[in-house]
Amino acid sequence: MASNIATLGVMLEAYHKLRPPTLKSVTELKEALQVIWDSLPQEPINKAIRNFTLRLKRCAEAGGGHFEHSK
Repeated sequence: MASNIATLGVMLEAYHKLRPPTLKSVTELKEALQVIWDSLPQEPINKAIRNFTLRLKRCAEAGGGHFEHSK
């Protein structure tokens, strides 16, 4: 299930490797992250949101306990 969220992480990391930032402030970091986020395709983001919603539901059903391999 975590693959969609991991995909976003991989995309962020790949972008960073292509364009390593030379940041001098928190403001510059925020701006760089916004540029990266804006460049991501929307579909993997949508999948990650749907996946996370399902994970939250399963976590609640498990009473907050382990649920990864219970179904």
